[in-house]
Amino acid sequence: MSESEKSPADEERVFDALLAHIRRERRLDCSQYKESFLRRRLTVRMRARDVDTYQAYLGVLRSDPAEFDALLVALTINLSYFFRDTAVFEALRYAVLETLVAKRAQSRRLTVWSAGCAGGEEPCSVAMILTDLLGTAISKWDVQIQATDIDANVLARARRGVYKPLSFQDLQAGFVERYFTHDGDTYTLQPAIRRLVTFRQHDLTTPPPLPRYDLILCRNVLIYFAREYQESIVRHLLDYLEPGGYLTLGMAEMLPLALSSRLEAVDGRLRIYRKMKE
Repeated sequence: MSESEKSPADEERVFDALLAHIRRERRLDCSQYKESFLRRRLTVRMRARDVDTYQAYLGVLRSDPAEFDALLVALTINLSYFFRDTAVFEALRYAVLETLVAKRAQSRRLTVWSAGCAGGEEPCSVAMILTDLLGTAISKWDVQIQATDIDANVLARARRGVYKPLSFQDLQAGFVERYFTHDGDTYTLQPAIRRLVTFRQHDLTTPPPLPRYDLILCRNVLIYFAREYQESIVRHLLDYLEPGGYLTLGMAEMLPLALSSRLEAVDGRLRIYRKMKE
């Protein structure tokens, strides 16, 4: 039987084999994604490689390791810009970060996790707010902002700290002048901000770099996972959030009902929550 004559059942078996191959070779469990999203992304790569069956694309992955990198880029959504959703960052500044700074005034230690950080705009936005709040006193604080993503390519870009105008759609007034060096159409983030952020490659379902965080941002990530996995991911995040710490989801994402008793809304519309003390 030729590939074009394979039955739908045969194609489904090959589809499952393809996912198993991705999981085995790159430790990415694609079963957590919504199936419709996953198939659309695979189709993009199949068209790019001029193949029209999962079997043929599996052959491409086996013969060309570089295709794995292209596939991971397709599967991970890397659209980001500084202070994306201005209202969210206003609330983070005045309702969350100011509170945390006051709470940690004695220990002078703050931990933040940006999960699914893409090009680094989100964690660097937090770093700019904290620098703005603390001023010169920030040198006396232990501020650790851990920024993680599964895509090594976007992390490499994030570590360079060089951005194009597309990343500045919602940047607050004065922040470009204070925190970037401008040269033509490129903007380089100042070292003082970059030093606050550590970028790491990381699978969201595995333990993060630090044991506990005061603030976790996981925005516009859950929407790409199947509903049955969204609860387990949020539960996983809560395991690493300090009692009284804050969790921020994307504005299009809903807090799983089963976990609502563990969190209180700081601003439900903006998807900012505080973990109840255990």
